[in-house]
Amino acid sequence: MDTPTTTSTTTTPAASVSVSVPASASASASASASASASDEAAARLWEELVSSALLGTDRRPPAGLAGSAAARDLPGALLDAAAVQTVRRRAGLRPGPAAALPEPAPEDPRAPLPEAARLRLDQLLAGRATPSPAGRRGAAPDLAELLPQWLALANRHGYKASPSALPALLDAARARTDLRPQALRLAGPRGLWLARLNPEWRFALRGTGAGGGLPSPKDPEGVRALWDEGLFAERVALLAAVRTEDPAAGLALLASTWSAERAEDRLMFLDSLRTGLSDADEEFLEEALGDRSRNVRATAAELLSALPASALAGRMASRAATCVGLDRTAPEPTIAVEAPHECDAAMQRDGMVATPPAGRGERSWWLGQLVEAAPLASWTARFGGRGPEEIVALPVADDWQGELHAAWCRAAVRQRDPAWSRALLGSPAVPPATGPGTSSLAERAQLLSTLPVEERARWVASFIAAHGLSEAFQLLGVCAVPWAEPLGAAVIDALDIAREAGSYPWSFSGVMGLAERCLAPEAARQLDSLTARPDEAEDRSPGAGDYWSEAFQRLVSTLRLRAAMCAELTPPPHPAADPPAP
Repeated sequence: MDTPTTTSTTTTPAASVSVSVPASASASASASASASASDEAAARLWEELVSSALLGTDRRPPAGLAGSAAARDLPGALLDAAAVQTVRRRAGLRPGPAAALPEPAPEDPRAPLPEAARLRLDQLLAGRATPSPAGRRGAAPDLAELLPQWLALANRHGYKASPSALPALLDAARARTDLRPQALRLAGPRGLWLARLNPEWRFALRGTGAGGGLPSPKDPEGVRALWDEGLFAERVALLAAVRTEDPAAGLALLASTWSAERAEDRLMFLDSLRTGLSDADEEFLEEALGDRSRNVRATAAELLSALPASALAGRMASRAATCVGLDRTAPEPTIAVEAPHECDAAMQRDGMVATPPAGRGERSWWLGQLVEAAPLASWTARFGGRGPEEIVALPVADDWQGELHAAWCRAAVRQRDPAWSRALLGSPAVPPATGPGTSSLAERAQLLSTLPVEERARWVASFIAAHGLSEAFQLLGVCAVPWAEPLGAAVIDALDIAREAGSYPWSFSGVMGLAERCLAPEAARQLDSLTARPDEAEDRSPGAGDYWSEAFQRLVSTLRLRAAMCAELTPPPHPAADPPAP
């Protein structure tokens, strides 16, 4: 069949030209032009709606709606028009070209989670703390606060996350940085594979080698390649991993490119030497004292001062000895202090900062830095063979005791010296304001961190028994989890005393939150009797009994849930071998 044609004539100054065009092509071109015009009109309308929504319909009423019957309710009309346009824009999308299939996910040889533990992880990932009326938390456990413990326990047993849980696990790690190391470890290589497909999960690719992202420290070629070509965060993680496995190899890796690194990168790399720090690092750190970056020099000096046998520690001990010693003229042994009169270039090269912070005197600032960096063992000879407790007990002349003892506290923490920490902590029964070393609870918490775990728990338990819970929150934070029996019992007794006193439990909400995460699950039996609603006496705060009952119910429920979590994650025992036939 012949195709009908139409004739289009175009007139020019020179002549008239007749062109024959198929009717179907003309209609197609006309439809295309119409569609293009419609698209442009729709785009302009959408931009108009967005501008009105941003500026407000009072300031910029939509042009297409201002004169309509809907003008009486412009905000509502704007939303209606936006809804219509949204559907239209989505319906008009053309399918894009098919993308290439991703590489298959790598295998993860670890054991899958037991079914009960898999369901528990889904519950914890979906759990949210629901606020109760009037600020009450209710009696239900806070699932979000239990997730870190669950992840740590699952990783300790060597499990892997189920594929269906990976998206929620990565979302949780994106929202909470405290979860990231454990969450990425549980996600493993498949989690990293999935993170490459979603820009919102790219954080998982910037960090540690969780799930196999880093070469083994025993693979020198892989380590060298990543160190030379990897991203900064990958190199930091690699150096930490190598340093943990082989401190000498980690130091050699850092030294190989040290002079070519940026100052801010050198600072981060140098901080990795805290792991496995030993006298073998002294030569490198001594050279770093001459670095052009002040922060690098200060970190190198701090690390050297943590090595009592280092040359820097010896220099600091000599300087400190000229400032602190026994006053031979006093009727009883007394410590005399003569603070430095200058901070010369050699002292600044060894990490001392010449300019004090606001509110501090120069000489006291310099004295504190000297004493902090001097080896604690040097004071025994300086004070006639006295031990730490005897030295700390000596009176200090001219009101220098606070400055001197505070510097010794910092030195004990830096040098991880438990003997000096015990001396500066003193008896837990002594009020903090009159303690031998410091009245700051933050400094006491740092000193406690240098003590063995069991001794730490006993000291804090005695402190709570003597002073109650109001001042113990920071101290509880440095105790190992779960709390040892004397500490757990002391916390429960102190909470019971607070309840009997008739106060409200939210005065102890911080301790309650710690107890939910840190008490041993077996303590639930001791708390059962405290969940009942007590008779309300006239001299008590109104409703306090109900609040305490609810708080203890939540505590017991949380402890029992933690016990269930442990049971679900514990691998079943291996079946015993069949007894030999008689």
